Amino acid sequence: AILAIPFFVTVFAIVETSLVFLAELTLDQSVDRVARKVRTGELERKGADEAALRSDICSGVAFLLDCDKLVIDLKIYEAFSDLPPPSPVVDGDVRPEGFGYELAGPEAITALRVYYKFPIQTDIMRSFLSDMEDGSHLLFSMAAFRTEPFR
Repeated sequence: AILAIPFFVTVFAIVETSLVFLAELTLDQSVDRVARKVRTGELERKGADEAALRSDICSGVAFLLDCDKLVIDLKIYEAFSDLPPPSPVVDGDVRPEGFGYELAGPEAITALRVYYKFPIQTDIMRSFLSDMEDGSHLLFSMAAFRTEPFR
């Protein structure tokens, strides 16, 4: 009985950490897949709007993340040095001011940034994994690229 408490704490720590890691990898994979569609002009040819972009990202993460809570930013920049800092966290919360949706044309420098506040379920792991004021962990994925010369 004495060993049960440390055993279950260890099991919960492993499960919680694994879920955060799986969510991060899943978000990265989905953002990379959608960024490729932007880079090759596939989304522009379809005339995709912001809802279609969100739906495309969600198709890869919906089994694990709540798509309504994704914060998405797709912007065009003059140079790679103009890309914003990766974290829009202000006072312990994500501040999406200035975020938007700009579908790029050919040979444009573009960045797709996606943020998600992943809830940490166990109190013990919240003190180790959370980096937001509400006790969640901020997942972040970004793809920056120059679009291909599609027409």
